[in-house]
Amino acid sequence: MNSTFTERLKELTTDIGRGWQASLARHCGVTRAAITNWLSGRNKGIESTHLFAIADYFRVNPRWLATGAGPKWAEIPMDLSKHVHPTVGEVLHKFEELTARRERMSESERIELYMWLAGERPQEPAASQTTR
Repeated sequence: MNSTFTERLKELTTDIGRGWQASLARHCGVTRAAITNWLSGRNKGIESTHLFAIADYFRVNPRWLATGAGPKWAEIPMDLSKHVHPTVGEVLHKFEELTARRERMSESERIELYMWLAGERPQEPAASQTTR
């Protein structure tokens, strides 16, 4: 693909609704005017720290964002992000584990599985407090 950084950035922002520019500006540590300049192509270059912050924000491959080469979407391990959904392979592996047990899932296991599929991390149990 022979597109520019500006075109790739616009591609990422076409259908995301309102408020994203302010959110992205906060994430990158820049002003909204900087975001506008990136979208208009007025900037001839972009600092690498901002490029990586944008890639992180949209969860895309920084190399793709910078050059258009390589896969568009970044592969993010489950333990690095709270809201990243598991891969198909991870889901199949989880179901294989469950079917191998040959017993019904408890309510808490079903909730934990649902949270895992949704990309949520179960909260750590609070330290038990003893009462007298």
